[in-house]
Amino acid sequence: MRQMYIGCGIVLLLVAGCMPTSGERNAFWTLTEMFGASSSGDDDSGSSGTGGDEATDVGFRRDMTVTFTNNSGTSNLDVSFAAWVNVSSIRSAEQQDALLRGGYVQLTSELQIGSAFTLVPGTFVYNGPGLAGATAVTLASSGAEEGEEFVGESLEYTLITPDVLLVFSQPPVSCDSVAFTFGTSLVDPGTGPATSFGGQKTLAQVDVYECDPFRPGLFFKSGGGAKAPNEYFEGENVLFEFSEGADADGNYATVTISG
Repeated sequence: MRQMYIGCGIVLLLVAGCMPTSGERNAFWTLTEMFGASSSGDDDSGSSGTGGDEATDVGFRRDMTVTFTNNSGTSNLDVSFAAWVNVSSIRSAEQQDALLRGGYVQLTSELQIGSAFTLVPGTFVYNGPGLAGATAVTLASSGAEEGEEFVGESLEYTLITPDVLLVFSQPPVSCDSVAFTFGTSLVDPGTGPATSFGGQKTLAQVDVYECDPFRPGLFFKSGGGAKAPNEYFEGENVLFEFSEGADADGNYATVTISG
């Protein structure tokens, strides 16, 4: 069985030089002290290690591609996305390093995302400039006129498969919160509750988001079995398509998850 060595080694955990000296504590060190470190390289987190006794560059999970497409011929689209990995999903220092190399950063304090999510210190968030590392996405309209062939403008991001992927505009407090906006610029969500008219569309108008119970976003599913519509397996790709006209169920954004 391959032995996994964490940091300076389990035997040396009590040596002062092996521990962080600043006020910020590494979440993995804390979990190691509380529960010990696994001696096996096998876990449920999708490690990309190939086995053997030699040292390997252990990954965390496979990459996923998230694609955004604006299906409007006349209006620009403004939206953001955030993605994060919970502390409980990290099994080794190597996996932590893989996330850091993959563009994630670690929170040093608790963070609220509306009333829907609370991210504890140590959570890894995909690093962007917005709330919880959110990345803003703006897509121009196609400019297609009636009778012309439509080609929507798209933008894609490749990232290590997160535990949660949240596409939103306004920090979610209910399904009336703003999910995305059509127009020339993002409407200030502080002016009042979102409605279905005008350029603002709500979380309730994203086809796979849950409102009762309130659970916006998409979620990583580990293990086998059937997925819920708002779940993805490791390495699956996600497509968000935004339209100014609603589908038969009143949705203005549809989500397709594929292997």
